[in-house]
Amino acid sequence: MFFSEYYGIDASIIEQYGAVDISFVCDLPLFIDPMLIFNSEKEEYKILHSEIIKYFYFLYQKANSGLDKKELKAWFEFNEIPNNWLGYALVGNKGAALGKKYAEFLRDNIGFATNTNNITKSNHIEKIMLLYEGSGKDKISDLTVNLIKGFLCEYTEIFAKKYICPNKRMKIIVEKARFNYDTESFVGKEYELPFIINEKGKKEYVLLTPKDILREDEPAINRRNFVECYNEIRAAIDNDSLRTYVNNYLRKAVLDYEVQQKRKKKKISERSIKKIEKQAFVELVNEYPELYDYYIKYVEDNPKQINRDAKIECDREIEKYFEASRRLVLLICNGGYTINEKLTAREEAKRRIKEFKHIIEDCDGYKNLYYNGQQIAKEKELQRLFRFVWFDSTYKVDAEANNGRGQTDFIVSRGQFNQNVIEFKLASNSSLGHVFTQVKIYEAANCSEGSLIVIFYFSEEEQIYAENVVKSEGYEKEIGESIFFIDCRADNKASASKA
Repeated sequence: MFFSEYYGIDASIIEQYGAVDISFVCDLPLFIDPMLIFNSEKEEYKILHSEIIKYFYFLYQKANSGLDKKELKAWFEFNEIPNNWLGYALVGNKGAALGKKYAEFLRDNIGFATNTNNITKSNHIEKIMLLYEGSGKDKISDLTVNLIKGFLCEYTEIFAKKYICPNKRMKIIVEKARFNYDTESFVGKEYELPFIINEKGKKEYVLLTPKDILREDEPAINRRNFVECYNEIRAAIDNDSLRTYVNNYLRKAVLDYEVQQKRKKKKISERSIKKIEKQAFVELVNEYPELYDYYIKYVEDNPKQINRDAKIECDREIEKYFEASRRLVLLICNGGYTINEKLTAREEAKRRIKEFKHIIEDCDGYKNLYYNGQQIAKEKELQRLFRFVWFDSTYKVDAEANNGRGQTDFIVSRGQFNQNVIEFKLASNSSLGHVFTQVKIYEAANCSEGSLIVIFYFSEEEQIYAENVVKSEGYEKEIGESIFFIDCRADNKASASKA
């Protein structure tokens, strides 16, 4: 399931090398943050960052000279590189590419990304994501992977030649390994890399990624943080005129609010004042885009905090997925779980869910759902752990499959007419009752023989709420048959000696 296991290497060797022990079951939700490359004292990283910026300047020149469709595709579109096993995929490692839409976005805003207004120490490609609506960590990470592919190949090749058996390595010409500025084209290069046999029965090379350039949260430069740090940005402005104008604009917006509240005889809320200041600050950016550069300068001036946060995020994700999944599989194997290939997909799915429930509730598996005392409360994390419950199975388990009516969490199948939908829900979900309508739609869309619903609760209040929802919807008799509650509480599981 893991790189170390697949190649028969002790996990500590990968850790000492500085890489992450990736999983071959599903992607690890870690992403490359270019700021971590910029912050590094390593000479190879400094060169790497310079090469990234050099390519962005090349794009800027081409965008200004006019582009036809072929040039836009050649220089601004990037294929997804699944070989590093990082990202959001819950099954395998295949995600979405940075296609035409992103290429056009990049072309239209490349000038913004390359202009520092003489404020920041360097250019940063992630600046472009300040104009992108929504989360952009996967996109900026994928873009960075494309631009440092050659480095990642060399980094992996060095490790492979030293630690991986020759029969598990292959020589391969990796496409678009580097960019040739003389020919203005990406070129391939031969490397000797580890490989796996993918779901199509073909050899697929694998890339390792240094842990010190990875994080789980948004990159250090991101739009949400930009808005939240508006006060720090104001303090970082060394242009007296601009700082005065910004402060006056925000002060006027707050004053208008206070006048309205007094007129309505309502209380003045500090929370509302903060919200109004943020809105006013965002409005100002359209007129003074250099505020983005003062924000980046603020980020540049806090490298230790960024590196510290990234390390904490990496350690947390590794603990949540690798350590928890290893313990989970060990508990299942030690528990003597037997596989019956004659069962229908529905019956086998029920057995795996019951085993998951047994491990969590009776074998201290619930401890894997907490990190430093904090619960893993997202459905995605629980879905990832459930993927490991399906070890050594010949049943097809598709996660987030979409057959036209939305994404169902899992479809377990063995042939078109032998499949079953599984839907995970947290009891804390305020719209929990909608799951019963939801699965009926999924059943029809997927020609499924039925569905199974798994509800996780982390407190007594959540348990009571979930049970009441099931009762009020008229499905009480289905508990233990098609509806399963899993008790993830940490406050009601005394040791056997104290029970």
